[in-house]
Amino acid sequence: MSIFRRETDEPRPAAAGPAATHTPPPPAPERRPNPASAAAGTTHIAPGAKITGQVNGNSDLVVDGELEGQVRLDSNVTVGAEGKVQGDIVARSVRIGGRVVGNVQGHEKVEILPTGRLEGDVAAPRVVLAEGAFFKGKVEMTGKPAAAAGASVPVAAAAPPKKEAGA
Repeated sequence: MSIFRRETDEPRPAAAGPAATHTPPPPAPERRPNPASAAAGTTHIAPGAKITGQVNGNSDLVVDGELEGQVRLDSNVTVGAEGKVQGDIVARSVRIGGRVVGNVQGHEKVEILPTGRLEGDVAAPRVVLAEGAFFKGKVEMTGKPAAAAGASVPVAAAAPPKKEAGA
């Protein structure tokens, strides 16, 4: 008797006796989470794995391995005690228990745990720095969960004016 059952499993016929053979049920169809859902699941980078590149999306991310590149998520990022991230992180909430080298922006909160190490700037409405955590950088406590530091300055205004040739 099965105590776990999926809706897609077919009912199994009762065994006719010891000579009856067991036929496994057909594989369940692949279920994909709705990408618009914030609870679409969690992406996990396991210990020993190294990922290089850009991570975008709206599922939670847990880094217990190594990640080299930019992270931009609409959900939560957790860097485990053995996790390492080299690159900027922009997410709703960021918890650092491992090592991060790069700037971190949290739309709601950034938390550096006692085992965490952050070398980079932080921008978030709420910043938590636990006793024993390592932090090297600056903190910008944003009043609203919006733009990153310097994003309000137009690019054209930030660039020096061009000089004309012969002037």
